[in-house]
Amino acid sequence: MCALLLDERDLLRVGILAVALPMVAMLLTMGRRSNLSASHRASPERLRPGTSGSVRLLLTNRGALRTRPLEVTEAATADLSAGVRCLLPPLKPGATAVVGYPLRAQRRGRFLVGPPAIRVTDPFGLWEDNRVIPARTEVMVVPLVVGLAGMPSAVGARSAASGSATAGTTGGDPDISIRRYNPGDDIRTIHWRASARHDELMVRLEEPVSHGGTTVVLDHRAGAHRGIGPAASLETAVTLAASVSLHLLSGDYQVRLVGHTGTVIASGNDIADDVLAGLADVEADVIGGLQPGSVRTTGLIVAVLGDLDPASAHLLVASRPPGSRGVALLLDVGTWDPAHGPAHPVAASAALLSAGGWRTVVVRRGDDLAAAWSQACSGEGYTGGRRVS
Repeated sequence: MCALLLDERDLLRVGILAVALPMVAMLLTMGRRSNLSASHRASPERLRPGTSGSVRLLLTNRGALRTRPLEVTEAATADLSAGVRCLLPPLKPGATAVVGYPLRAQRRGRFLVGPPAIRVTDPFGLWEDNRVIPARTEVMVVPLVVGLAGMPSAVGARSAASGSATAGTTGGDPDISIRRYNPGDDIRTIHWRASARHDELMVRLEEPVSHGGTTVVLDHRAGAHRGIGPAASLETAVTLAASVSLHLLSGDYQVRLVGHTGTVIASGNDIADDVLAGLADVEADVIGGLQPGSVRTTGLIVAVLGDLDPASAHLLVASRPPGSRGVALLLDVGTWDPAHGPAHPVAASAALLSAGGWRTVVVRRGDDLAAAWSQACSGEGYTGGRRVS
């Protein structure tokens, strides 16, 4: 306008250029809009708290034109990664660029990495194209596992698939089936009553059963634990539940892992991955209470418990079926938060469980979990060096 008023043609040319340049930049950027795809590859697929890994972001040019330089950003993922921000050179059609950045697991759980945000600008820096490519991947952080040794006496029946269960284990006697006698069979295995009924020699087969087994109960009530984040007593309880379950599975035992309400987290005889994946998702339960159905099972019961009131302790004693064996790993949650302490004296809860037939082990913060389990297997209540009365 000044150029028109002053009749300055040189100034008019500059004004027209200043107005037209942003429009030209927009047309250049929008006309060469890149066709990009993205994917992630995390290594390893599963992490444990305190371990490191990495993720690779793969960006591929699916278009027919060469891209402009790309600014790539991925936001940080809390307790897992700090994210990434970098500038990539132009990509030829069909070319793939790889952006890698580290992962550092701080706590267990499932985490989503991505999506990547792409920023493309024109050569003059007057126009930019921002977009997000919908590509995300899940990274699982499973609980820590402690190596354990030993088994409590009268453990539950092993799985039928193992073929290693013996008669007389808690959980029932072997099922009896029969088949025809084959030359060379041990004569002591002949089932005479079945032979008389079938009018030919029949051989008795002893097949191990899988009913009964071992039940691991995890108490993850919010009010039963103290502490915050990875240092909370709940995390120690989850580590104990994972370690005990995997230890029993390594001995080829049928394991049923449940929560304090009886909800099944994993069940079977080849479920190590299911146990870790299920426990990765466990969170503090602010609603549910301790239910008798969680311990109403035959065989061995291993309960990983937080703070117990007298009513809950009596419930556990009354709910344990006759003939089953109970091991209680009782956390002294007050040692995780001395300022608040437990709501109920841990010594009283341990005494109630012990009097009710549970083999009780009190675990404090910093205790050796493998030593606590060994003490439970030996039949002595472990309290960080002192026995439970």
